[in-house]
Amino acid sequence: MTSYSIFIRDLARPDGYPPLLLAYDIHDRSEAQSIVSMIAASYQDHGFNPATRVHWFRQGGGVHEIYAWPHL
Repeated sequence: MTSYSIFIRDLARPDGYPPLLLAYDIHDRSEAQSIVSMIAASYQDHGFNPATRVHWFRQGGGVHEIYAWPHL
């Protein structure tokens, strides 16, 4: 069974810097995506990049990506 984890990545950090694990062991893909969307939408400046299919939000002068990733 596949479960999902939610990660946040600070775009100001250099490549190779690991994203922050926010949640894990979410058993439903749509639930994980819904949580990601709600968290991003809780910030005044937020959006969705259709090219990468990743949500983003701005906090403290920085831009962060938030996404769900499968855990096999």
